Amino acid sequence: MLKRALVLLVSCVFSAQCFCDPPAPVRSVELRGRVFVLNGKPFFPLFSWLQDPRNFASARECGMNATAGYHRGAGGTKNIREYADQIAQAGLYGVLQYDASLKGHPILLGYIHDDEPDLDHKESDAKVEPGPGLRLNRSTPLWKVLDGVTHSWSVLDPMADASLIVRLNKPVTATHLAIHLTVSPGLTLPTQVAFEADGKEVLKATLEARKGQQKFALAKPATFQTLTLKVLAVKADKNEWGSIGEIEAFDPAGKNVLLSPPRTVPRATPEQTMEHYRLVKQADPSRPLFMTLTANFHPHFKKWPEDRRLPMYKGYVAACDVVGYDVYPIYGWNKPEWLYLGHDCTELLSDLAGPDRAVYAWIETSKGGQWTGDLARQKDVTPEHIRCEVWMSICRGATAIGYFTHIWKPSYSQFGVPAENRKALREINDQITRLAPAILAAPATRKASIESADKVKLDILARQAADGLYLFCVNYDERAKATKATIRVEGLPAGAKVEVVDEERTIPASAGAFSDDFAPLAVHVYRIR
Repeated sequence: MLKRALVLLVSCVFSAQCFCDPPAPVRSVELRGRVFVLNGKPFFPLFSWLQDPRNFASARECGMNATAGYHRGAGGTKNIREYADQIAQAGLYGVLQYDASLKGHPILLGYIHDDEPDLDHKESDAKVEPGPGLRLNRSTPLWKVLDGVTHSWSVLDPMADASLIVRLNKPVTATHLAIHLTVSPGLTLPTQVAFEADGKEVLKATLEARKGQQKFALAKPATFQTLTLKVLAVKADKNEWGSIGEIEAFDPAGKNVLLSPPRTVPRATPEQTMEHYRLVKQADPSRPLFMTLTANFHPHFKKWPEDRRLPMYKGYVAACDVVGYDVYPIYGWNKPEWLYLGHDCTELLSDLAGPDRAVYAWIETSKGGQWTGDLARQKDVTPEHIRCEVWMSICRGATAIGYFTHIWKPSYSQFGVPAENRKALREINDQITRLAPAILAAPATRKASIESADKVKLDILARQAADGLYLFCVNYDERAKATKATIRVEGLPAGAKVEVVDEERTIPASAGAFSDDFAPLAVHVYRIR
């Protein structure tokens, strides 16, 4: 008990120093392989994402040493330089979007690309323009009226007197025009519309209040490059807006000549991202450039065709010095059974990054996500989940960790981490900070492995530090199974004492191996002197 009390006292003293003293001003930042070297010493970044300055104290209390990202006006700041000054006052380092005013700032750990350049969305070659007074809805772009998906729609707000213009790349000829309405309680419905082909009216039609295609024959074939829809009359309801599912124009052969299926594209292409990288490095080569990707580089998500996926992500990785990703199995998907993806994604990204780019992972810290339904049905993110996700990432090559702390339910908060998880974060980050010299040390020269008879998913990271051989081990099995693991270490003599770090126990070794129990999602750190 005395020993444990002493350890806790030392830990508290360390933590008080670590979390209250201002950070040393950044004189230099470099990467040696995947290791951050800050002012000539190895450094393990632990950062939050996109915080109001009022949350910086919470980040520090949770053991974080940096924050990443900036949005205009955050915390009432006038600009990013003022935001950086507040980061400094809070005793953190910053990873911020490039701005000339930041060059040489004492807290600047690095720059960061705009978030998730690979995030997919739909784009269309169709040019559909709003008429006068039409309010646009970004989630239902006007090109959806030409995408061939009749159950999708474009909002016309207001519906009364609404108009839109379709501009084609080349003239087409049509004998019939059709329209699909969205009929739902509360929506205003168009009851009469007109179509103009190159400015000349070719059809005036009365519409029925029903879903499905309403098709009309033209008096004679019309050849046009511009087609205008005008709403002449409506049946008003409580909402002045309504929507249209599809507009079609059929040629004499029955082909829809307006059809323009969308394609999936990233927010920014690898080429665009590389150009930004070149510009930033030209302006300030003294700081590394970070980039956060989605987890769509992993084939599990099937976002990109296989012949496109790897070349695309190799292009992204080339456009940064430090690359990370976000995947939140519970917060984002409500699927604890996907927990292992944190392990596999880090491994794959490490392979893509190669030995000379640092890799980081964003870690979920709570429930309360936007996309996982009512809060009551969302599964909890526990301290065990957080600890496991952090260490499986480190075991697969991460040399920095980011924490995503935003929640939307029951209400929005940028730092919505529950109390028990805040405590866990502080413990996890304190341990990482204390053990950083070992985590970032050279790979062990002795072979080490971990396995269990019941095939539970386990991983090990072996590092040779100045004070011994360290083995970082994690049970990352998504089935939350307990197991007895056998850890084999080349040259381990029988009778050797294996210290279990921070657990006040030792394990006797047999020749070349030792065993230990792993609870579900457990993490153990071993030292062999």
